[in-house]
Amino acid sequence: MPLPRVLGRFEVFLSQFGRQVNRLPRPLFSRWGQLGIDASLSAIAIWLSYQLRFDFSVPSGHQSVMWTWVVLLTTVRPLCLFVSGVYRGTWRYFDLHDTISFAVGATPPTLFMLLLRLVSADASGIKVPLIVIVADYFMFLLLSLGVRGLRRLLYEASMWNGSPKRTLLVGTEEGLASALRQISLRNEVLVVGLLTPNRQLVGSRIGGFTVVDTPVALPQQLATGEIDLVLIADSDVDSIGKAVATAMEFGVEARLLPSARNVITGDVRVSTSPHPELAVVHSRTLESEPHPAVIEAFRGRSVLITGAGGSIGSELSRQVARLPVSRTLLLDQDENSIFAIHGELSVKANAELLVPLVADIRDHERIWSIFTKYRPQIVLHAAAYKHVPVMEHNCAEAVLNNVLGTRTIAETAVGFGAERLLMISTDKAVNPSSIMGATKRMAELLVQHLAGRQKGNGNPTRCTCVRFGNVVGSSGSVVPIFLRQIACGGPVTITDAEMTRYFMTIPEAVQLVLQAASIGSNGEIYMLDMGNPVKIMALARRLIELSGLRPDKDIEIRIVGSRPGEKLHEQLWTDSAVVGATSFPRVLRIQPTPPSEDFQQHLQAIEAIAHTHDDESVRKAMVGMPISYKPAGQVKGVPLPVVLIDSAGAADSPTLRGFGTATA
Repeated sequence: MPLPRVLGRFEVFLSQFGRQVNRLPRPLFSRWGQLGIDASLSAIAIWLSYQLRFDFSVPSGHQSVMWTWVVLLTTVRPLCLFVSGVYRGTWRYFDLHDTISFAVGATPPTLFMLLLRLVSADASGIKVPLIVIVADYFMFLLLSLGVRGLRRLLYEASMWNGSPKRTLLVGTEEGLASALRQISLRNEVLVVGLLTPNRQLVGSRIGGFTVVDTPVALPQQLATGEIDLVLIADSDVDSIGKAVATAMEFGVEARLLPSARNVITGDVRVSTSPHPELAVVHSRTLESEPHPAVIEAFRGRSVLITGAGGSIGSELSRQVARLPVSRTLLLDQDENSIFAIHGELSVKANAELLVPLVADIRDHERIWSIFTKYRPQIVLHAAAYKHVPVMEHNCAEAVLNNVLGTRTIAETAVGFGAERLLMISTDKAVNPSSIMGATKRMAELLVQHLAGRQKGNGNPTRCTCVRFGNVVGSSGSVVPIFLRQIACGGPVTITDAEMTRYFMTIPEAVQLVLQAASIGSNGEIYMLDMGNPVKIMALARRLIELSGLRPDKDIEIRIVGSRPGEKLHEQLWTDSAVVGATSFPRVLRIQPTPPSEDFQQHLQAIEAIAHTHDDESVRKAMVGMPISYKPAGQVKGVPLPVVLIDSAGAADSPTLRGFGTATA
């Protein structure tokens, strides 16, 4: 009969026998039941030791001693084990730590027997041969630990369901050891091999299982078709993402198994959602320290951050607070968000250098009073309404906040002679199809207009804007929406199967924003190198896979059609823009068309209409603004050719490689 069939039948037998043992009366496995079993095994151990010593023919002179110790050990040894706390353990989970505790608890009677043997010449009535003392101790351990080991084996066998998953473990040496301990009681998992990055461990064994290769060999292992499950233990973010993606490509289930150390230290948090950063395959590692130019630009300055409680603003606040600034002013209209970010930063930074400010950026008098009191030298303007579909129903509010609020901040900064003003913009400002994008384009022109008005000023406020696309994890990003839909069991809703967006992580974007803020130009717009566009369909599928689920099987993906104001593809700049390099490799300089001479009149006109709070009138008026605004339905965004000129006159950029280059 083949060996696998024999083993299979033996496992079935153990499983059935284990279930029968589980049906035994519970008092048998209680503390008193264990004490009674150990009392019986103590008697058997000393009796059997004598029999082995005298070849099962104990002399009459030793028999009385033997029976005396049978009685004594039946009482004393279980009592010692009871006092040492051995009986607090559970037999089903008896492990090495319990074994050591048991061995220590069983030692005192043996030491007492040795003491009588060595120091008392008059105790001939209870003296035990030395070999019997040693044999008794180890015989008792063998019997008692054997019973406990058998109980655990039968318990594990009783949980066997007949179809264990052939499992491959991937992780660091420490992570694999921890994972093996965690799954040791799970009979539905059959570990067939380990993968670890340390090549020196290949061929060695961890916890009784062989390290077969490094994670690079995962595709080859899965290609054999003999793996049902991949467990990923204690790996870095990039390794997890690659392992999950590889497993999903082969149709193999993947699960994350963090170590207890990761959870305790906070490196891993218990969550039903994956790290969204894993879905952005081109996300890059942050620089560990701020760029020296950024440090010098902010050194000793008072910095005002508007929208400091938002996704971008709060990360700006964190990174600015780590710079050698004289004061950080945290401004937001939302009291709760300011309370949260101020409380967070107060723990890490000098609380006296942090000022929480609750204010509406449209309130000219309030903003003026803040500048009068604190005199900020650098203004990072992140406050804005950003939700595209919501702003389509609130056109007037979008103009009042994003355009006129920006004017209040910018004009006040210029009026008080601030050194720098940087406004956070968006790629949706390029040929806008939404009210949100249109208002951000108007805000860009406003900043450019103010920069132009300062020509001839010997010490102007350097006014600039920086554009970037979606940031992973922000409140307005599609990623948290997808994660919530996945957590609810689906469906994940997508507006169009061909839709693409640019993505980067929030810390990555803010680090580049601060680099742009340190450039000493005036009136320019900067664009962050966003990498290649990501298809929203691919993003949704990857997030589902990172959640350990299967797209279209566990979670439905549903196409629901475009929302108000949405484009199919976002653009980074217009076809008339000239794009060049800066001193920072991932910050690009854009020289767009300057504001028209009558821009001030356009600004006054849209302001007057916005104050009527007539959304449709505002929408119609925005179409007439010099911003190329065409409401969604009239235009679909497509990638446009551009000129990119670096310092050597060459056209090149990671962001452009997907588009090619052409002359405008």
